[in-house]
Amino acid sequence: MFIRKWTTTTVFLAAALATTGLKYRAPAADSGKAISPSEFPRLHALIKPQVDEAKWAKIPWLTNLSEARRRAVAEDKPLLLWRSGGGDVLGRT
Repeated sequence: MFIRKWTTTTVFLAAALATTGLKYRAPAADSGKAISPSEFPRLHALIKPQVDEAKWAKIPWLTNLSEARRRAVAEDKPLLLWRSGGGDVLGRT
């Protein structure tokens, strides 16, 4: 089922690109220039995670569904169930 959906999506995407005239462009080749030691601190600061960039990481997430349900009922709060990758909850397959 998944492969059929993936194939269908790919075919439609290819058709859309062909009809709109958009063309794939390969990324530019590496210029081959080395980073100078004086440039490194500035570039490092650009890619380093910032102080409040990932606020979701500060949340005390629960990975035990039974415990999360018990706590949600006790605190009268909603329960958020996050699922990704097509697998079972939290990757348990």
